[in-house]
Amino acid sequence: MIIFISKKGCLILKSVMQPENPRVSELDLARMSIVSATQLASRETTWETRFHVDGTYYTVAGFAHRGRPFGLDGDLLLALQTIFFQAGCPDDSRFSMTPGQLLQMTSLSRSSKDHVRMREGLLRLASVRWEMTTRWTEEGAQKQRTNAAGVISDLWLDDTAGVEQMKGVQISEDSNIVIVFTATFASLIRQGLYQMLDGDLLHRLGTPSTRSLYRSLAAHRVKGETLRPTLKLSFPEWTSILGLPRDTQRSSRILTASHERLIEEGYLSHVEDTGRGQNRTLTYHFRAAEQSDQVQALMGKGVAGPVAASLSADHPERIYPALRCVEEKLDSGWKPRSLPAAIVDAVRNPGKWGYAAQEVSRAVPRKAPARKAVNAEEAPLDPKDTVRSLLRVRLSRSPSPAALSALESATPEQLAVLKTALTTHPSNMTLVESVLGCPV
Repeated sequence: MIIFISKKGCLILKSVMQPENPRVSELDLARMSIVSATQLASRETTWETRFHVDGTYYTVAGFAHRGRPFGLDGDLLLALQTIFFQAGCPDDSRFSMTPGQLLQMTSLSRSSKDHVRMREGLLRLASVRWEMTTRWTEEGAQKQRTNAAGVISDLWLDDTAGVEQMKGVQISEDSNIVIVFTATFASLIRQGLYQMLDGDLLHRLGTPSTRSLYRSLAAHRVKGETLRPTLKLSFPEWTSILGLPRDTQRSSRILTASHERLIEEGYLSHVEDTGRGQNRTLTYHFRAAEQSDQVQALMGKGVAGPVAASLSADHPERIYPALRCVEEKLDSGWKPRSLPAAIVDAVRNPGKWGYAAQEVSRAVPRKAPARKAVNAEEAPLDPKDTVRSLLRVRLSRSPSPAALSALESATPEQLAVLKTALTTHPSNMTLVESVLGCPV
């Protein structure tokens, strides 16, 4: 739980949960699975789950008169967090966007049907509230705390009545969606504490069920300022947490497909499924581990421990280049609203910040120690490396052999044009192919 304490007119962020388990809003949301992993709407307007992880016992009671958020609602929430950050984290926690901007950041299309789905998802997120009671033992004494919270405090939508052949009401395409986050949730984003997830991986995972499982695993995996190499969970409790069907066979099929996808992507190494009925357990084995030197470097700049650990595990090759990039901007006189939040954004979005990631071997838990990353201050970045990295980020794959060959012979002037074309939004890929003289 995170609260605010007033001191001489200032708001101070303070964790009041057990010291060994710092509370981060993104972790709480994912641990409680406020957004159900199922892809089907639930008729339930209230629900309750009880579970325990590593000696901490949770009871979560959710309330939502429009029904529990599910499936794509998680993508909508992540898009809203990103837009809020890009808007400069306004002091009044109020921000706006067009329907097109929000749709572009999700897997939804611009069809009338998806305009209806977007409106319904936003209203579900605005209506949901929850209470979480956490019980744990500290220094031999049992402690318990209850937190009541929500994400959106106010929402304004301009509605358009659906045409005769379309059911439902949609958001008007030529209007602005206006949202005000709750004070606690907005302040956590300003502090850079909400971005616990690998956006590139989320984009590749495909189904809402797999993305929801990834969010929950990433949250429960955090232990203090480190990441657990394994996570053992009760199958009945786990399916209840995720909001999956009570039908064990259906839940098993959904989880098995998601496990296979996360193993393919390298997030999990394998999953052990043992026991039967109420004694059935799932043990998740994670592939990547954080690197302590990187975590310390990030924490030295104010990044919270759980966030630093997740960034290091997800993107070890970006940590030092990102820190160097931010330092260079600070030296030029740039003053960010929040330095930790800027560093998190730099690690998450190398294309936006225009740096090239280093080659760093990922550590495999309990098998091989991580190789210490080379200090990015030792050598200047090659412009060709920067453009090559930007191309990989924009394409979500390696550039074509012809493009790589053309890049090797590019002049400094051409490299400058390529970098500009790749850092605009949206990227000018027509100009990129024109300069390289071949498809990318």
